[in-house]
Amino acid sequence: MGSYVTQQWTPRVTDGVPRRFTRAGSYRAFVPDSLLDLDVPLDAHLDALLEEAESRAREAADLAAHTGLGQIGDLLVRSEAAASSLIEGYEPTPRAVAVADFVARGRESAVTVARTLQAVRSSVERAQDPEVSLVWDVVELQRLIAPRHAGVRTEPVWIGGRTPLEAHYNAPPHDQVPRLLDDVDAYLSSRRHRPVLAAALAHAQLETIHPFADGNGRAGRVLIGTVLARYGVAPQITLPVSTALFRDRERYYTALDTYRQGDQGLAIVRVIAEAVTAAAADALRLSGRVTQWQQRQTEALDAYLRDRSSTGRVRRGVAHRVVTDLPTHPVLDAATTAGRYEVTAVAARNALDALAAAGVLRPDRKADRTRTVYVATELLDLVAEPGTATDPDPASAVDVPVTVVDPTAETSCGAWLPRAGRACRLPRGHRGQHR
Repeated sequence: MGSYVTQQWTPRVTDGVPRRFTRAGSYRAFVPDSLLDLDVPLDAHLDALLEEAESRAREAADLAAHTGLGQIGDLLVRSEAAASSLIEGYEPTPRAVAVADFVARGRESAVTVARTLQAVRSSVERAQDPEVSLVWDVVELQRLIAPRHAGVRTEPVWIGGRTPLEAHYNAPPHDQVPRLLDDVDAYLSSRRHRPVLAAALAHAQLETIHPFADGNGRAGRVLIGTVLARYGVAPQITLPVSTALFRDRERYYTALDTYRQGDQGLAIVRVIAEAVTAAAADALRLSGRVTQWQQRQTEALDAYLRDRSSTGRVRRGVAHRVVTDLPTHPVLDAATTAGRYEVTAVAARNALDALAAAGVLRPDRKADRTRTVYVATELLDLVAEPGTATDPDPASAVDVPVTVVDPTAETSCGAWLPRAGRACRLPRGHRGQHR
């Protein structure tokens, strides 16, 4: 199960803070046992659940070589990143995230999800290298997810409440975090458990350790996908496991709580196994929906070109090639289109304008002040979860950069100042508002 250690809490800031949050005192922090010593009492039902999850995941991965599913690999990554961020309360539209990812700027919520998208995308490639440590690679990927709080924490963290004295859960002391991460890494290297079981336990252990000041949930869910890839269950695609977890997130939270209370991982293993099964089905379903969407867009493009042709014939050119590649490149501009298809800038612009006139793409002239970008909005909405916002965001003002390059980011405020064109260099937690 684990043990508790007593820690002392003394607030750093007291000025202007309500008295109840300035109280000092002792609290108990939880330190989990080694995963190498954990034996999960699997019954026949849970074992069958794990078998089904791995079988479904392998079926989806086997179809990755097929044009239909292989082409939507990036959409699956987008689905996983968006749902993982939704669990944490970030709800920008898929269009806003895709544009922020393309122009490297956007509103803060979209940029936050775009950073998670980059981390998930990178994890797919890095998981293929057997020399890469899965756990310590997640530490590196967390720097993409939460650059202002990058790296292993050097302070207490807790869940719930304003101080650890009233928290729902207090994570292990920061000086024990490196040792605990090494233990998770050794556990995954040992391969003592089957893939989905190992992914679930490693994820629950990482969430229990809470090794970062920010981004723990999103980084921890990246680990699920990298374990499945490394163990050979889904080596070529990212299954949108977070999408399934988002649908019943209260049950997911409860399973993590019961893991910390010593249930030997039974609840979280069941939740993750069911999520993997659902994610495999989602991947296949999305493949079919994307194929149908492409057929409709091709027909719409043909109809538009036919109406403009004096002979009534349709000549297939750059615009049709763009439609084929939209699942991989749903946001474009004239320069990238010209370079990708080796055509002139004029030909690229004409193709994009034709696609916009046919309703395939939506031009966005406010995303970047120097160029017009074109977005396959309807395609991106296919990865949105039912019940989440898909209406266009307000004009995507250039507020925050996707990647903040600032050597003082770990100790400074780090908020982006659009008028100054840089991050705030004042100490983190300073008084006053940004203007």
